[in-house]
Order: sequence, then structure tokens, then C-alpha cells
Amino acid sequence: MSKITENKKNILIFLTMVIAMALICLILYKPFSNYLNDPAILKEKLAKFGNWGKLMLIFAMTIQVIFVFLPGEIIEVAAGFCYGTIPGLIICLTGSIIGSIFIYWFIEKFGLNFVKKFFDLKKFHEVAFLKKEKNLELIIFIIFFIPGTPKDLLTYIAPFTRIKLKTFLLLTTFARIPSVITSTIGGNALSNQNYRFTILVFVITGLISLIGLICYNFYIKKKNL
Repeated sequence: MSKITENKKNILIFLTMVIAMALICLILYKPFSNYLNDPAILKEKLAKFGNWGKLMLIFAMTIQVIFVFLPGEIIEVAAGFCYGTIPGLIICLTGSIIGSIFIYWFIEKFGLNFVKKFFDLKKFHEVAFLKKEKNLELIIFIIFFIPGTPKDLLTYIAPFTRIKLKTFLLLTTFARIPSVITSTIGGNALSNQNYRFTILVFVITGLISLIGLICYNFYIKKKNL
């Protein structure tokens, strides 16, 4: 097979997958957005599916990591609301792992052509310095550990650095726990109608996220001077 023919085949596969995933997003977006606006209805609907309901939330989290068509925090709160703090945490982390694996595979196959579909390359180039960072693993862990940082962007640039998929999954899975569990704790408290505690959790998480985002932007600007 010639290189031109192989490239055409890869482009065709890429376009087919993007269209298929886009259709899935369009089909799921409306019902999911409606249900997520009313977690009680979502909990009732998912309960009818048994364990399949958990798989549906894992799938939603996977799609969110890849396509960012839903805010991850909403899915995390919904997981905590429907299934409790720890099961919700496991659901969200599982979806994040699967989504990250897909991103690594897509980028290995299609490179920047895939990234351009979801991000402005200007933002991508802002974190390009990570390719040469000696403390790459530590930086990635800290960024994923702090709520409010753009984890989706980092997931897309990681395959272009020296970090291997297994290392990336290990670091980010553990680093995500504090951020995700605060959402599932809040969702679980909301499910139990513990509204004061729910508000407290979300306010504290929001403040930490704001501080984390400010620190991240300061770090990025410093690195790009």
C-alpha cells in the first residue's frame, strides 16, 4: 500500500469516527442535559436500568473527556447523586480512564489533525513547553490534582510528550480523586437533601477551583514569557 493510499484510508477512518461520535453526542446531548438539570429524574431513570445505568454514566464521562460536550462536574455530581460518593467516584474515574485511552489512540493515529477539531491551536501551543519539561510527571500530577485547571487540554497534549499512557493514567487517576470526590460528595448530600452541606461543599470547591485556575494561568504566562 502506497503512503498516499494509506493517508487517504486514515483520513477516511478519522472522518467516519468523528461523524459517528458527533452523532452520538447530538443524540445524547438533549436527553442528558434535560436529566442533569433535574437529578431526581435522572436517578429514577437510571435505577430502572440497574448496573446498565452505571455504564451509561461511564459512557457519558468517556464522551465528555473526549469531546467536552458536557461539563465534567455535572456528570460527577450526577454520579454522586444517583449512586453515592464512592461508587460515583469509581464511575467517573473509569470514564476518565477510558476517555484518556481513546485520546491517546486517536492522537497516535491522526496527530494534530485530531486536536484541531476540539481546541484552538493557540491554546495548544501555550502548553507546548511541557514537551521539554524535566519534571513533567510532577507538573501533570499537580495540574490534575488542583480543581479548576483545564485537564481536557492537558489530556490532549500529553500524547505529544515523553509520558507513556500507563504513567499518565496512573498519575491522573490518583490526581483526579480530590476534585472528583468533592463533586460526588456534593451530589450524594444533595440526594439526601442535606442542602446546607451541599452548598458548603460546592462553595469551597468553587473557591479552590478559582484559586487553581488563577495559579494555572499565572504559571502558563510565566512559562511563555
